[in-house]
Amino acid sequence: MGLGLPRGHSVVPRRAALLTAAVTAVADLLDVAAATVSTSAPFSDLGLSSLQLARLTAHLEDAMGVEVSLTALYDHPDIEQLVEHLAMR
Repeated sequence: MGLGLPRGHSVVPRRAALLTAAVTAVADLLDVAAATVSTSAPFSDLGLSSLQLARLTAHLEDAMGVEVSLTALYDHPDIEQLVEHLAMR
């Protein structure tokens, strides 16, 4: 279930929704509480392996309703950077 966020709308609400979706997806994948997920720590520091990063793209696409490539996770290696990138698309 995606967020259904139309392009061209305010970036701030879109960014907040994307941030929530990303934190939730990472928490679900790591089987931890969302409150424990740092948005500024690199995905590798959060404990995500390469295989988990590949799975994360599918989780994020489902949660956010936007395409997220594996390359994007390496180019934007933490939640905050990734959300900024996705919010501007």
